[in-house]
Amino acid sequence: TRAAVLEMLSVNHVVKAKVEEECNRVHSLIMACLGDGVEKAFALDALKAERATLKHKTMALSDLLAVFRSA
Repeated sequence: TRAAVLEMLSVNHVVKAKVEEECNRVHSLIMACLGDGVEKAFALDALKAERATLKHKTMALSDLLAVFRSA
């Protein structure tokens, strides 16, 4: 999925870099969730917050693409 998204965005280097940054951040949180202890609890909370943020960003991007398509 990550590779497919990055390939679609490869024409815009700024967007591609931002998506790569988001993917890396989520990946590091997921890896932290696989551990034990306090770090796992912190990572789970951070991952939930990141999920909500990405959900809003995705909706905004979808709306923006719809505007460009209709123009």
